[in-house]
Amino acid sequence: MTSPAAAAPPPKSIDAGLWFPSFSLLYKDLENLPVGSPPPPSLTERIRESRDWFLDTVNGFKGKSGRAREAVEAAGFVVGRREVVVEEKRRALALKLSDLVCLDEVQSYILVERSMERSPVFDGVNQGYLQELVLQYYIERQCLLKCTRLLISNALYMSSDVTAGKENTVQDEAFRLISQGFENKLISTLEELLSSRQPQEMDLDLFILWAEETLTEDNLVLDMLFLLYYESFCTCRAATWKTLCLLYKGMISGSYNLGKLRASDEAVKYIYQAKVQMLFILMEALDFENLLQMIQNEIPLRDGSKYSSSSIQEMDAVISSFDVLEMREAGPLVLAWAVFLCLVLSLPRKEDNLDLMEIDHACYVRLSFEVESLGYFLEVIRSDVLKGSDGPTSGYRSILRTFISSFIASYEISIQPEDGTLKSILTLLGEIYKGEEELCVQFWDRDSIVDGPIRCLLCSLEGEFPYRTIDLISLLSALCEGSWPAECVYNFLDKSVGLSSLLEINNDILIDEDSQTVLTNATLVIPGVEGLMIPSKTRGHVLRMVGDGTALVRWEHIESGMFVLALRLAQNRNLYNSEEVVVFLDLLSRLVSFNMGICHVIMNLNSSLDLPPSDGYEHTQRKIQIDVVEVLCNVVRNLTPSFSNISAVALGVSILTRMLKCSPSHVSMMVAKADLFDLSPKTSFVSLSIGGISSSSSLATGKLAKMFLIDVEQNLFCPFTISGMSFLDFSIGLLEAGVEDDGVLPTIIFCLQYVLVNHEYWNYKSKQDRWLVTLKVLGVLKMSILSIPYLTKIGSVIGNIVLSDSSIHNTLFRIVCVTSESLERLYFSRLHNMREIEGLHSAICSVLDILSVIHSILWKDDVANVPLLYQEMLSPTTKPIPLVAALISLLAYVQSPAIQVGAARVLSMMFTVADNSWQFLSATAIFGLGHKQVLRLRNAIENTILEKTIENEDLFVATVKLMTAAAHFQPTFLSATFTGAATTELQMKASNTKDQAGKISFWPLTSKNANFLIDMVLTSLERYKSLVNSNPQALASILDFLKALWQQASQYADLLKAITSSRKFWENLSGCILSISGMEVPSPSNLSEADARSIACNYRCQSTAFDIFSLVMFLRKKLLHAEVLTKQASQFSSGSIGDSIDSQKLESLNLQHVKDILLSWSNSSEFNKLVKLASATVFDAEIYHHAKVASSVLSTHLIVKIISGDAGSLSATFIENLHALFNKLTNVPAFADLFSQYSQHGYSAGTELRSLIISDLHYHLEGELVGRGIESGPFKELAQFLADSDLFQRYKRHDDDFLLDGNDVFAFDLERLRQDMGLDTWTHSAWKASVKLADSLLIHLQNVNSMMIQLASRIASLRAFIMVLSLNESTGERINTPSQAHEDIVSSCIAYVCQELGAMVGLILAASDAPLAVLSFLAAQAELFLCLLRNMHGKMSLDIFKLLSKTCSFSLKALSESKSLSGEVNSTMKFMLIVQLLAMENILNRDPVVGVSDSENDGTLGEVSNTCLAILPILCNCSVIPDLHILSLMTIDLILGRCLVPSTWFPVIQEHLQMQHIMMSLQDERYSNSISEILKFLLTLARVRGGAEMVLASGFVSSLKLLFADTSYANSYTAHALVKPPSDVDVEKPCHIWGLGVTVLTAIVYSLGGSPHVIDVLDSVVPFFFLEKAYLITDYINAPDFPIDRHDKSRAWFQNRQTSLSGLRETEHTLPLICVLANHRNYWTKALKGVESDLRERSIHLLAFISRGSHSIGESPAQTIPLLCPPSNKEEIDCCKKAAFVNSKKGWFSLTPLGCSQQADVSSDSIKSTAIVLKDPSSRSVAAVAPTHFSDTVAIQIYRTAFLLLKFLCLQADNAARKTEELGFVDLSHFPELPMPDILHGLQDQAIAIVGEICGASKSRQMTRENQSLCLLLLQAAEMSLYLELCVSQICGIRTVLGRVEDFSKEIKSFFRATEGHAFLRQSIKDLKQVISSVYPGLLQSEGIW
Repeated sequence: MTSPAAAAPPPKSIDAGLWFPSFSLLYKDLENLPVGSPPPPSLTERIRESRDWFLDTVNGFKGKSGRAREAVEAAGFVVGRREVVVEEKRRALALKLSDLVCLDEVQSYILVERSMERSPVFDGVNQGYLQELVLQYYIERQCLLKCTRLLISNALYMSSDVTAGKENTVQDEAFRLISQGFENKLISTLEELLSSRQPQEMDLDLFILWAEETLTEDNLVLDMLFLLYYESFCTCRAATWKTLCLLYKGMISGSYNLGKLRASDEAVKYIYQAKVQMLFILMEALDFENLLQMIQNEIPLRDGSKYSSSSIQEMDAVISSFDVLEMREAGPLVLAWAVFLCLVLSLPRKEDNLDLMEIDHACYVRLSFEVESLGYFLEVIRSDVLKGSDGPTSGYRSILRTFISSFIASYEISIQPEDGTLKSILTLLGEIYKGEEELCVQFWDRDSIVDGPIRCLLCSLEGEFPYRTIDLISLLSALCEGSWPAECVYNFLDKSVGLSSLLEINNDILIDEDSQTVLTNATLVIPGVEGLMIPSKTRGHVLRMVGDGTALVRWEHIESGMFVLALRLAQNRNLYNSEEVVVFLDLLSRLVSFNMGICHVIMNLNSSLDLPPSDGYEHTQRKIQIDVVEVLCNVVRNLTPSFSNISAVALGVSILTRMLKCSPSHVSMMVAKADLFDLSPKTSFVSLSIGGISSSSSLATGKLAKMFLIDVEQNLFCPFTISGMSFLDFSIGLLEAGVEDDGVLPTIIFCLQYVLVNHEYWNYKSKQDRWLVTLKVLGVLKMSILSIPYLTKIGSVIGNIVLSDSSIHNTLFRIVCVTSESLERLYFSRLHNMREIEGLHSAICSVLDILSVIHSILWKDDVANVPLLYQEMLSPTTKPIPLVAALISLLAYVQSPAIQVGAARVLSMMFTVADNSWQFLSATAIFGLGHKQVLRLRNAIENTILEKTIENEDLFVATVKLMTAAAHFQPTFLSATFTGAATTELQMKASNTKDQAGKISFWPLTSKNANFLIDMVLTSLERYKSLVNSNPQALASILDFLKALWQQASQYADLLKAITSSRKFWENLSGCILSISGMEVPSPSNLSEADARSIACNYRCQSTAFDIFSLVMFLRKKLLHAEVLTKQASQFSSGSIGDSIDSQKLESLNLQHVKDILLSWSNSSEFNKLVKLASATVFDAEIYHHAKVASSVLSTHLIVKIISGDAGSLSATFIENLHALFNKLTNVPAFADLFSQYSQHGYSAGTELRSLIISDLHYHLEGELVGRGIESGPFKELAQFLADSDLFQRYKRHDDDFLLDGNDVFAFDLERLRQDMGLDTWTHSAWKASVKLADSLLIHLQNVNSMMIQLASRIASLRAFIMVLSLNESTGERINTPSQAHEDIVSSCIAYVCQELGAMVGLILAASDAPLAVLSFLAAQAELFLCLLRNMHGKMSLDIFKLLSKTCSFSLKALSESKSLSGEVNSTMKFMLIVQLLAMENILNRDPVVGVSDSENDGTLGEVSNTCLAILPILCNCSVIPDLHILSLMTIDLILGRCLVPSTWFPVIQEHLQMQHIMMSLQDERYSNSISEILKFLLTLARVRGGAEMVLASGFVSSLKLLFADTSYANSYTAHALVKPPSDVDVEKPCHIWGLGVTVLTAIVYSLGGSPHVIDVLDSVVPFFFLEKAYLITDYINAPDFPIDRHDKSRAWFQNRQTSLSGLRETEHTLPLICVLANHRNYWTKALKGVESDLRERSIHLLAFISRGSHSIGESPAQTIPLLCPPSNKEEIDCCKKAAFVNSKKGWFSLTPLGCSQQADVSSDSIKSTAIVLKDPSSRSVAAVAPTHFSDTVAIQIYRTAFLLLKFLCLQADNAARKTEELGFVDLSHFPELPMPDILHGLQDQAIAIVGEICGASKSRQMTRENQSLCLLLLQAAEMSLYLELCVSQICGIRTVLGRVEDFSKEIKSFFRATEGHAFLRQSIKDLKQVISSVYPGLLQSEGIW
């Protein structure tokens, strides 16, 4: 037997110390930790776990070992608590790495595994992969050292918690390291690094890499060692100092390996840096500062120094071993040692240190000076060692400062100009102090002992001013770093400087030889400064002799040094090429840069100068003022373009740039006057904008271009940064100042088309300098774009350049079109340092930001003309790579979140652009992704969205917005990202499918391939509670994405199915809504912009959540409707209508979860909360008013200043607007009145008087701002004018985050306003007192912004909530069933909304000119009001009705009387009218209250009537408003018809209603679709005699004739006549107005009765209607044809028998007019003699059709449809869905169901004609179709028509009978036509059968009102038919057929039995019996009925 296989050996256990964390990630986290703040718990734990590594530093990385190799070669190993499974591919790489760098095999494997998992760059395929691993290894080592350095440096910033005994991890770990001998560890590590040897088997590239990284570690170790001594963590003892000194000696002598490591330029730089670091460490250890303090305090050596006399001797022995002449780097240390010895020997009790006195420190000085040690220090401080290092460079400068100060204190320094030592010291001091504000602050601090010697040197230099200025100014220039040091320098020059000059000494002026004091006998002129003199009799002191008999004298005459320098610059043109100009300009530049107050002061320097006596006058003083701006412009203009003048030009432009902020108007005026750069075009910018854009070549002819070319060509080491950077800053300043003169546009064009395009090809000293220039010129581009909306003259030209210049585009693309892989490789390349990489990152971010800004400002949705920039952005041929590919790649660049944010924003923008411009694109392939890109992108999105806490909100929001844009416009991209498939594959699958617009379709996401997306969405939404409070913007972005999915539901159906089925999802969505509704609503007053946006964002979240609910409900409703249509179509056609509806989709949208949530809302207090939050008033009229008053206050204040000539720091545009406002204000009549009044009181005229008036107005406005109103009068008018002005309204900008459809939601651009006012500079100028006014305005405008932002979001939330309620109400499946609790809640909500609505209307009236957004909110409130009313399913209480009416009447009255009737106000009034209308219908339709007396019910009705009477005048006034005209008339109509009696309402109508306006509306095209409503209202009026007279007097008849004369209305019958005319009749407006028009006429004639006006009406009506429009009358009473051949029923025949319910009603309306005219027998006979017979014949035919419809020849009812009357509108279709209410199967009630069904319309193309004629006996019969509410309505309408026809014929018979009585015989020739008995029998039978059936069925229950009315109607019709039968039988002699009597006898007998017990029929039956007894004598008696 074979033994079983041996079990696998357990993993080998390895020393836990070999495991190391990722120090690169740890360093990144430590670096991002704010200084002084404690680290988070997770970071604290990581720091503690790494404490051993911090102590051992790089020694923790072990060398190769056999045990480690065995572990790696095994299947796996265990390191501490971690088990590692070894992979073969990684094992090979790890072993190779171990051999290359001599690293432990286990640690090598850990490094390889970590590197391959971190980035796809490490995929084992790239060339140089091992080199990158080696680099990664050294990065880990260096990050370990950097982490330790950070711990030490950050430990200095102790927080107060440390002193309170609380734990501080960073400081604890730093002190722990030091206490464990960290100093010795560092020295030991340094020695090992200096002695390290090159690993074997290294090629040249790896050797260079090893050398550079080893030296970098040397630098890091030396940095930490320096920090230990400099920050006093450790004390450097003598032994340690000697050790370090010997190390330094070895480093500079070549004893260590530094010489062998000179493998590259970078390595040489690192070696140099290491030597300098060691030198500074040794100098710091000498503790010069302490020695100076000991000398100051007279402390002996043994009491204050850490070094004893003996130790100093030992240290000196080491120093003396240096061969200074052979080792130049030893010179600085020897010099420092000499200074140290000199200071030691200067301490008290020298006798205690006699041994030290024997040391010749002067010899050390001489030796060091022989090797130019001071020059070495200057070389060091100017080198990149300090500038480019990330180490403690400030500490190095501080040491040098202390050393120089000690050197000055130790040795006498001559201030002779020819002394080179002084020159070196001053140069060195200048380099030390520049850029070090802390050192400058210490210098000007008088308590600073270290700077004392340097201050003494400064005073010595000051004593020779202005004879010697360069040295003094240079030192002062260096000492002004920072605001306070700059102020100290200015004060030093301005207040404390005396004057010195050369003077020939003689006995006459020398008054004291010992003190060297002199006295002038005459005025002395200071050479070089015209007008600067020393008055006579002025004392002076001789400073030194400068020649035989000539001395330099310091005079006791003080003058401002700054003024003297400026005066000298302004006067002496010969200085333009001197060093003094550059030095002075440098000082000015630094002063104005660091202190804005000094900038204001320097712009206008003035002083009083002494003048010599003349013409007998004594000396006088003259005040001289210097315009420094003009001086600078002249200096820059007069400098010739040469290399030597570049610095002067750059400094001059830099100063002007700074001064431009202080006084834009003055500086821009002087610059334009001087034509500073000779750039002004020959033509203005107007011609530029018309003629085209100037090319850069045409601009290159000016002085500026020449200066640039000189700078670029000659300054090879640092080009452009000298003059170019200052010019770019100046260009930005011009844009910020809003300057638009003729020189600005060429300047901007030069920057964009020359500098931006060409700067990348210039030479730079270092690569990072290029990126500094790039960022600056990109800043010009961005500011140019941002300024376009504010630059009215040149903005369009700049915009055209930006969009159309391909050279600019290519420059931008070359920066941003990079991949994340290429950026990642930069980190592993030794050719690129971090500053260069960071510069590239900043440039990419800047370009991405610029592209976003371009889109936000310049993009227009004009797909007919896509700008060139967008075409290139979307082009797949863009170089170096397509922009889209670059953006997609940059999205995964996790090293820079800022780049990810920018890329996401730009890509989102491009999705939108591509969708709008798809016809210009070849395909969607521009957004293609490869497989690797998909993985990287998906991983980046996952890391961003699924992180537990949102660390970077901008990145999170930008990422989700990108997904939202993709969901809307690029589903392929979204699908590829989350399905894991490349878009190229998806596009290939979708390429064969295009939609109708030609766009390529997509491969859809499904729940199977997008689980990650579903989980991500659901997981993100679960955090809504925390996001609402902390990151509402993030929550809003998530909800926007969900909304986008629902908006494109057809594309994401399967995906949404998975989301919708999650109950948790809907609960979270509901929770989000409810949590926001429970929030307190703070007042907008004094709310910060950030807080306001956060609150508004929460409302936006609620709005979006509501939208999602609405979208789901809407989609469900549409799917249900589509399913119904499909089922109906399938019953009559084998084809399908549209796309088939998948039942599974319907099931997937089961709204049970939504139903449950909405039901829980509707029956709980949550609904009340939602309504209250949504409708709560957010507008504060006081805030809005205060903002307008504050703007007026500041406007008047600024106008006064402008009038006085003080423009301050206001921008040019702002000043121009102020002048325009001033001119408009002075043209106001009220201003002229005040001008006249003031002149009469003796005030002087002119500008002063206008200024006085405006000042008084200003104080009036200030009073109004604090509550004191302005009385009516001129000042009140001027205040109102200012309130309506647009000075600050120009700064209104749309807020992109809260834009509403169709609404102007704005916010003030406060940043731009501050910029245009130059507010930041006011506190530093004479405008300091005005800051309070400006701040007050900004606060008020911020309050307005907060209010408007909240208002915008509240409008969106309110509208979304309304949509949910509306859909809930209108859906076919009611989600919430009415309950009493729900009704109570709705009632309370209505009461609350009434309150808020009334308050809002009041606020709007108070504001008088409320913003449009406020009116939009009011309209939304009113719509909610309406929606709540519709949501009230029960009957309304009287109190609610009264409250509703009160609110409506108040609102309508107030709004109708307001000044502005905007669209939003009209919408509000519309909603209020609809509310009033519905409320009245509700209250009037309710049944009487059970258990309440009739009197109480009548009292309720009385209160309703009183309420309606009160609102009636308001409604009349509203009727004249065009948008409210129809609604007002409808409401009035309801009130007149059902609430009030004519005697009550007629006087009101007569007084308030404008009848002429109503008549005009009949011809108004705007009301063409509402003519019927107008006619219905007129009908109500016409039914009252007074109303009929009003209607008649207003010209109704002529208006109606004009209306019917219109062809479109004349032909309107074609759609509604009982029988359709031929198809060639033109139908334009199928409005059924004919019947209503004739009905109104009928009512007028009837109401006038016997009035003489009736004849006038008849004279006008009858000829028109019965002669001109006779065809209308006749066509409406035409009857359908009955072809004999029943088997040849064509489609046309059925169409001829098709009518509509409206057509039947038109016939009903036509017949009463005939009847009422027939009553006027004489006029009827006379006027209608020719058409009377035809009318009777048509009436009889139609009556026969009605009578015989169920008895067609040869057919049973089951074989034909006598009349087709399908539903034609939504209301009728809804009636088809309701059950029948008559419940009769007799007569037309049995025929109409099939003809009135929805499928009965033969004109529909979807229904075959064969569906009408049912020949198959098995087919459905009429009885098979169930009757409906609509079919019953049609049948009733038919019987109403029959009733009117019978009435007309009875009138004709009655007239004939009267005529017969008059004549005494029957005149058969003139006797009217009457229907045959069989026609009348049919009608009688139908009426009797139907009434009997209804009455029989109602024996056991109460009959409905509708059935009662029908029974009465049919009985009257039966009575009239019997009457006509009687006439026919008597006049014509026709006898009744015997069979008919028997049939009638049976029917009437059963009829009377059925009607027994129905009291309402008693009188009708009685009348019927009488006529029956006449027609059938004895019948009733024989049957026993009578």
